[in-house]
Amino acid sequence: FSSFSSFSSFSSFFSVNHLPFNSSMPLIFPTFALKGARRATQRRHDLADRRAQHQAFVKDVLSTWDEGRSGNLTFAEVSKWLSAVSNGKVPTDDEVKWVICMANRKQTTDFENVAIEPNAFQRALEAWMSYNECKSEIETVFDKFDSDKSGGLDREQLRNLLTELNGGEAPNSQEVDFVLMHADVIGNGVVTKPELAKAVSVWYVHVEKMQAEAVKSNGMCGSGVCGVQ
Repeated sequence: FSSFSSFSSFSSFFSVNHLPFNSSMPLIFPTFALKGARRATQRRHDLADRRAQHQAFVKDVLSTWDEGRSGNLTFAEVSKWLSAVSNGKVPTDDEVKWVICMANRKQTTDFENVAIEPNAFQRALEAWMSYNECKSEIETVFDKFDSDKSGGLDREQLRNLLTELNGGEAPNSQEVDFVLMHADVIGNGVVTKPELAKAVSVWYVHVEKMQAEAVKSNGMCGSGVCGVQ
């Protein structure tokens, strides 16, 4: 106990903090303190290891794909990087735009000048790999509703998708706009393939919320509250 010069000072610590203490009490507190210190030390080591791994990851990405040596990854460089981690399959422009927006956590329209900074590399890779894991399922659903094969679901095509998800009951215009607003990460006014999962997720969350509100409203009516002026 380097913080205490003697046993008497350790005793004084307990007295000052209004804790009962006598010489016959087992020193349980120091045992807990030691275990806590060990856990804290392990957490610091784990954090240092993760930081070192992240730094190595960033260094590798920059040294391999930062052809302009700008310290960031441009649109073209991101495209090449994503292609390399996808066994050479070149991503579409919409897919690259989506990854950039997901990595930077903001919408942009100036993709010629936008770049991904090193602190967003991990988010970019995680978004891309997650999308690739379910891409075949996404394409199956997307192709069914992309009737004009434009690569993006417009409002009417999105309405058709939501209608099927809703058991044949069409959503109203406000609901379609709500889903489109939240799912259109790229900001081009349609739902592209990488945005489809977000659109479906937003819709189901909306439906659950509406169902919960309906149950609450019915409960109030059942208790006699409904219709009371």
